[in-house]
Amino acid sequence: MAEEAKEHKATTIFFETLVSPKVAETIASEVGAKTAVLDPIEGLQPGSSDDYFSVMRKNLATLGPALGCGT
Repeated sequence: MAEEAKEHKATTIFFETLVSPKVAETIASEVGAKTAVLDPIEGLQPGSSDDYFSVMRKNLATLGPALGCGT
C-alpha cells in the first residue's frame, strides 16, 4: 500500500471511523501524507441527530480538500 501511495503521490490516507487508525497512520508516516477519517455510516446510532445526508456531507467536506477541490 505504501508503494502505491508513493507512486500516486497520495497526500491523504483515509480510514473509517469504525477501525483503528494505526495502519493508515503508519502508511501516512512512510509516505509523508496526512490522515483523514471517513464515516461509512454503519456506526450511525439510533436517535443520533445525523442521517445519511449529513454523514455524506461530512465525508465530502473531508474528501474535497484532500483531493485538491477546495473547501
